[in-house]
Amino acid sequence: MYDFIRYKLVPPVFIVVFTGLVQILALFGRGDALTAKSVASGFLGNVESWTIVTVFALWAFVWLKIPGPTTKGPASPTGYVPIYADNGLTYYFVTLLLMIALDLLTPLRLSSRLYDIMPQLLGSLDILAMVLCLYLFLSPSDDPAADQGLPSIYIFYRGVNFHPRILGVDVKQLTNCRIGLMAWQLLVWAFFFTFVERNGFSMAAFTTFALQTVYLAKFFFWEGGYFHTIDIILDRAGYYICWGCLVWVPCFYTFTSYYLVHHPPIVGPIGASAILAVGVASIYLNYDVDGQKQLFRSTNGNCLIWSKPAQYLTVFHSDHNGEKRRSLLLTSGYWGIARHLNYDFELALTLCWSLPGAGRGLPPFFYFIFLFCLLVHRVFRDEEKCSRKYGLFWDKYCEIVRYRMIPYVF
Repeated sequence: MYDFIRYKLVPPVFIVVFTGLVQILALFGRGDALTAKSVASGFLGNVESWTIVTVFALWAFVWLKIPGPTTKGPASPTGYVPIYADNGLTYYFVTLLLMIALDLLTPLRLSSRLYDIMPQLLGSLDILAMVLCLYLFLSPSDDPAADQGLPSIYIFYRGVNFHPRILGVDVKQLTNCRIGLMAWQLLVWAFFFTFVERNGFSMAAFTTFALQTVYLAKFFFWEGGYFHTIDIILDRAGYYICWGCLVWVPCFYTFTSYYLVHHPPIVGPIGASAILAVGVASIYLNYDVDGQKQLFRSTNGNCLIWSKPAQYLTVFHSDHNGEKRRSLLLTSGYWGIARHLNYDFELALTLCWSLPGAGRGLPPFFYFIFLFCLLVHRVFRDEEKCSRKYGLFWDKYCEIVRYRMIPYVF
């Protein structure tokens, strides 16, 4: 039954349901009537949305072709070591400042147009993502044995290869970081700018925008660390990752900001300022947790964690070719409290940028609820992977670091 649900039921249901859901959310978020005609109206996009999507996608692609510094990611399960462009922070600031300049210095009213044609934008992104996913599905596999006995719809959903490239550009860096996450940033700016145009300045709306902006700036500063996360290491490039980043992220991750344009927040400036302070603290703690692991990894364990020598467990495992490898698992600092403590601060931050919508019903908290479920699911996925990889060493590690995510609770 589990295999039937995982391999044959979930993929087609997700593909059908989520494709329609993004159109429903785009209409619902701004108070439009939900009819079959209105939902269908955005599926194919329009000339304006296709122009914007094409220009932005080419802009993101070109930045990954510019000669400059590179960084290596961890070896994939097939033994391939990916190389990524290391210009993320420059790309982020140039792109965001260009967007702001277009709004403030030209008569284009770009932000307002993005808000007004959101269903069409999502329709264009959806078609682009589906074409890309089909191309990836038809590409030769670098690990054919992993696909044996699996339904084609599941392989399309999961993806074929870990690190496919198009004209020398890593697909997951393009879709996840340079289009998906950058679109998130540009859209929350667009929605905040549109909010101010139509409703006037609100500290609550600013808090939602500012926290997401700081979080995304931190992401691009830390982009090299992202290449060591489960999205890059474990997930293949298919519908789940590529469609998710190209369509679901711009639609759903921005939804609180989008919703507040038509449903202005009622949280006052004092409450919003307090929420902003807690949110900034959550960002710092999330960054500090990730920073400990990066420091530990870059020094091979020869570092201080909270002013003391790092404590760790030495483990051994076999790689894809059967060769024995040695790894170190950090067991002190934040990583000695819980195995995924970084998720706690990410959830706290997400709650903070949702709270300005308090009093406006459940919709401002949609993303927080979704992220909570996603991260809990990711905890189990990650631990299943680590248990297979490290075997009894993982059991020993779990005895040292007892809690998965929430100390004394979970």
